Amino acid sequence: MTTKHADHLLISQVSIDFPTPQGPFRALDKVDLRIEKGEFVSIIGHSGCGKSTVLNIVAGLYQ
Repeated sequence: MTTKHADHLLISQVSIDFPTPQGPFRALDKVDLRIEKGEFVSIIGHSGCGKSTVLNIVAGLYQ
């Protein structure tokens, strides 16, 4: 679940799988994130760890 309010952004227990020829690939597994209004947040990690997937969920590109 992702919610956006005037005072915070909340991601709760978000998991997402993508299909691959070898079977489903779990990109995110039960991710929780809360960002308060005015906070500066950086999401860092190695290639393929789910950074862009989190941002796409926040942007509403994935449901």
